[in-house]
Amino acid sequence: MNRRTRVRVPSVGATACLPGRGARSGAGILPARAAVVSAAGVVCLACLVGGCDMVGSTAEFDRVVAERDTALEEARELGEQNAELTSELADCRQQADTLRGLGDKRLERLFHVERIEIGQYTGGVDTDGEPGDDAVKVFLSPLDRDGSVLKAAGDVTLRLHDLAEGEGTLVGERTWTVDELSAQWASGFLTYHFSFVCPFTARPSHREITVHATFVDYLTGRTFTAQKACEIALPAGE
Repeated sequence: MNRRTRVRVPSVGATACLPGRGARSGAGILPARAAVVSAAGVVCLACLVGGCDMVGSTAEFDRVVAERDTALEEARELGEQNAELTSELADCRQQADTLRGLGDKRLERLFHVERIEIGQYTGGVDTDGEPGDDAVKVFLSPLDRDGSVLKAAGDVTLRLHDLAEGEGTLVGERTWTVDELSAQWASGFLTYHFSFVCPFTARPSHREITVHATFVDYLTGRTFTAQKACEIALPAGE
């Protein structure tokens, strides 16, 4: 009969084992633990590096979002501007079509100045409280073809002459521009005119003063003139 050979398996921690195994087995445990510790360190370092990358990615994302919001706002504003320009262009085209339909002689159908008239109440006025008049108050009316008064835009120049002293003797002059004209307008019950106070620049010698008015109409570019004699008060004894 064959005899079974029994092999004794050494117990864990036993030092009596196969020849030469004990010393090598004990020496191999430390390097394994060191490898585990090193691997853990690598994992921790990777986590730290990954965390830095996440912070950088968040900042980059916020920047991109801000740029997108800015671009969207600019696009919205450009859209509004485009809509306004489109509307204005449509209005201009409609206006051009309307003007073409009215024809070249449309100005002839408008009410515009045909002549000017100096009012009957034009005369000397005292503005400084001294004896005698020192200016002439002029009432001026621009009239259309039907004789109706118009509040027309233009420049007005008044010249005061003492013709009895000699032809062309100028004793006063003043100009009102179109920007100043509106303040000179007077309207009320049966009263529609411009009124001006033109001071003397030289003392007149005679009671009769001739007023010469010039009106430059801004609508038609035409120049209108009118002339009228009026009375002033001279200082006592003159």
